[in-house]
Amino acid sequence: MMEITYPGLMWLSIGVTFFVLEMAVPGFVLFFFGLAAWLTALGCYIFPWSVNTQLGVFLVLSLVCLFGLRGIVKKVFIGDKKNEEADSILASGGEKCVVTATIKPPAEGQVKFAGTFWRAVSDEAIESGEVVEIVEQKELLITVKKLS
Repeated sequence: MMEITYPGLMWLSIGVTFFVLEMAVPGFVLFFFGLAAWLTALGCYIFPWSVNTQLGVFLVLSLVCLFGLRGIVKKVFIGDKKNEEADSILASGGEKCVVTATIKPPAEGQVKFAGTFWRAVSDEAIESGEVVEIVEQKELLITVKKLS
């Protein structure tokens, strides 16, 4: 059986393991443990640390990487949530659309807006084929009202 006698190689392989596991597990957390393991390996190449020191350095670096860098790196890789919310508002108030399935409160109906069918609700009954005004959009649900 081959034994890894150099701790730096062990920490490099632990880091690679964390990076591979990050691809399989959602949450973007294991990446930072892998980064901490690689930084610990770098430290092992420079300093002759004991096993306890290595574990302590790994623990501290893991926490620093996780809490210090996660927000920054997550924005770079995943994007800024505020921008996504701004982009998700497709239908602004005042726009017109056509009812394609009768809306009978409190049940939902359906409207066609910008070439796409949307679930729709209203405070009043609206028959299929009527042109209505969009009041607001919340995710995939559009609130409409009859034209004045």
